[in-house]
Amino acid sequence: MPLVYIVEDNLHLLEDTLLYLKSLGISCSGAASANELHTLMLEKLPDILILDWGLPNEDGLSIAQRLRTNEHTQNIGIIFLTARSRLDDRITGLEFADSYHTKPIDYQELKAVINSLYRRISNNINTTIESEWQLHRQKLELHSPTGKILTLSYREFITLQILAQNKNTTISAKKIIEAWGEDWFLFERNRMELLLSRLRSKIKTIGNIQSNPIRSVRNQGYQLSIPIKILE
Repeated sequence: MPLVYIVEDNLHLLEDTLLYLKSLGISCSGAASANELHTLMLEKLPDILILDWGLPNEDGLSIAQRLRTNEHTQNIGIIFLTARSRLDDRITGLEFADSYHTKPIDYQELKAVINSLYRRISNNINTTIESEWQLHRQKLELHSPTGKILTLSYREFITLQILAQNKNTTISAKKIIEAWGEDWFLFERNRMELLLSRLRSKIKTIGNIQSNPIRSVRNQGYQLSIPIKILE
């Protein structure tokens, strides 16, 4: 069973959620603020974090963003559970979270989301070296763990190479464009977003993955979400 932390400043809602999850046999603890969450995480990192958006000390979005950019916490499953229901909030939240839900809580749905997310996390943890993707420098090819091959353009190869060489690090758009040999100030940014969108789609066609292989980190750059080994 997963270890779940719940961060919610409404103490009655926090208590109700903890009681429900514990009744399912799920190991869980609660925090009413970012400071309390920090104390919990110093003791042990959770498998899944259920986050409210509006919190004292630090809001949920900032917490999620911080966790995603830290190599020790970037694989924690994050579920937003918030009263913020606007579409732009959902889009922003899902840049860092794995799932986004609005209050009031449907506990049956929450249970299903936790189970689904934990299965995905467990599969990622059990990924072996043999399941790594391979980036072939001379051939400009990406080989999936299943043996399928994607022929890359020069820019696609350079993008994957720089992301793979800087695993767990956010790489700025400027650094990627300059690695292409282009002038950052003259290059049209929309062209880069189009290339990345197409590259993500191509990678998904040769690999059995549902998640985003190249994650956009809001206002900072990009991170690789799949393990890639660079070969000659």
